[in-house]
Amino acid sequence: MKVSNRITTILSKNKILLKNFSYLGLLQIFNLAVPLLTYPYLIRVLGEETYGLVIFAQAVIAYLVILVSFGFNKTATREVSIHRNDKEKLSEIISSVFIIKGLIFIASFLFLYIILHFIPSSRNQEILFYLSLWLCFFEWIFPLWYFQGIEQMKFITVITLISRLVFLALIFILIKEKKDYLYLPIINGLGALAAGFVSLYIVFSRHKVKFKFQNKTTLFFYAKESLAILTSDISITLYVSTNKVLVGTFLGMNEVAYYDLAEKLLNLIRLPILILGQALFPKVSKEKNIYFVKKIAMISLLGICILYVGLVIFGKYIVLFLGGPEMSPTVSILWILCLSAPFTALNNIFGNQLLIPFGYLKAFNKAVIMTCLTYFIIIGGLWTIKEITLINVSIVTVIVEALVALFTFYYCVKFNLWEVKINPRFLK
Repeated sequence: MKVSNRITTILSKNKILLKNFSYLGLLQIFNLAVPLLTYPYLIRVLGEETYGLVIFAQAVIAYLVILVSFGFNKTATREVSIHRNDKEKLSEIISSVFIIKGLIFIASFLFLYIILHFIPSSRNQEILFYLSLWLCFFEWIFPLWYFQGIEQMKFITVITLISRLVFLALIFILIKEKKDYLYLPIINGLGALAAGFVSLYIVFSRHKVKFKFQNKTTLFFYAKESLAILTSDISITLYVSTNKVLVGTFLGMNEVAYYDLAEKLLNLIRLPILILGQALFPKVSKEKNIYFVKKIAMISLLGICILYVGLVIFGKYIVLFLGGPEMSPTVSILWILCLSAPFTALNNIFGNQLLIPFGYLKAFNKAVIMTCLTYFIIIGGLWTIKEITLINVSIVTVIVEALVALFTFYYCVKFNLWEVKINPRFLK
């Protein structure tokens, strides 16, 4: 009886957290499931090379997505969480975020025009890259950070599920042969447009938040606050998305398809950590309960290790089922990339749940930048000796994730966020 009462008490205290975890879980699972559901169809209709080209374009646009996000997915979530009951302050925060993001989105067209001049693989495929800018547009108008901040994920989840289901069906209706590959970004873009505008209606009409143009001082304040997170986000994107760009540039689009499938499957076991991190962030930012974070850390690390073992055992059969024998080179890449999964769990705890919510943005930023520099030093060495291969790129990914965990852990100990004795001179 005592055990049941204790469980009931825990569930009661964390009711909002569990509810948001459920909605975030449903949202993220569906976002991950849609590419996997369409993968067998698209890889057979478009072929490995054309499908790889589409993924390559998305990897290039991922750099611009980070610019448009401008770090607000963390800082705006935190600000909304703190000021959720102050309508005037919420109006200031939300208006500022949309204005800053909108200006950067407009500038992203110019950025893309410049970038395409330096990518040989983009020649005669410029329209694909411009259509893929739907990713930036979605980042601008879809206020996930707002709903996370107020810890109300129900509306945003329902909107996303409905829009994605409709446009999932369009993929099978409109894409019938290789030349239809341009329909893919168009369909996804329409889905993003629908979900974005409905969510804006909820924010400004249902929740009575007013959009107001802000003065330069206010905009500068919020931009400056997010700058540290932007720097770390850019660094993370550089060593995450650059892998696909490198593979596409030096090896070919077929290899991009192999790497992409391995990464999609890896994301299956990363997904619970991502969901948990997003659900926890507003709560931790508000309550700053280190003991609670430590309990979650043990659970998440154990869970991801179990999922890791499962993916290693069944990965080969999943690859063959989704892509057929032609995609068998994916298996060896997957086995290597899976080694990074436990480090992802640690990164989420040390960085996203401790350093950032407790105000150590500069330390988090420094850890990520040091890791990014290490990544490019290793990649530069591989390029010098002409050893950029799928296997080597995958190994570098594991090393990078381990380094992020090491650096963020050091700073957590340094600032007494984790009680472990460590030589203070270490990593200075």
